[in-house]
Amino acid sequence: MGYDHLGEPVMSFLVALECTNCGVKHQANRIQNLCSQCGSPLFARYNTEAIGQVVNRETFKNREPTLWRYREFLPVLRETNMVTLGEGFSPLLRATRLAKKLGLQNLWIKDESTIPTGTFKARGFAVAVSKAKELGVNIIAVPSAGNAAGAAAVYGARAGMKVYVFLPEDAPVVNKLEAYM
Repeated sequence: MGYDHLGEPVMSFLVALECTNCGVKHQANRIQNLCSQCGSPLFARYNTEAIGQVVNRETFKNREPTLWRYREFLPVLRETNMVTLGEGFSPLLRATRLAKKLGLQNLWIKDESTIPTGTFKARGFAVAVSKAKELGVNIIAVPSAGNAAGAAAVYGARAGMKVYVFLPEDAPVVNKLEAYM
């Protein structure tokens, strides 16, 4: 774990946001949407050398079985900003009959039903809402065809944020209800 300029513990090694198209670097500690130069998406960049000095396989062995186990590789700097419902570590189930039918040696299916929102989108929104909280955001808006709306609503509510989700009229009723509740 690293420390900031005030000596406070920082759990991430995020150093910048980099444009996926033109390579321009942007500050990671302020709200950013798209590249200010060309409008392309931004990727998080980390100080991998520093991570390598403090993290190894042993680091993860005694940590909680959630995605936050890998906090050095996530953009949230302080543990107090983590918005979590215990997401992560959904089981892999061996599908031997289907594998045989498809002519495969090994086939595994990830069971995401154990995740709080029943979708892998929970992991992404746990991180996105946590970073938004860290940056002082208190309102989020998300367009979705279904599952992302529910995950945004659940994690936004957990963080005490106002959440607006925009679903198509023909979105499944269950997705509308999850986002509304």
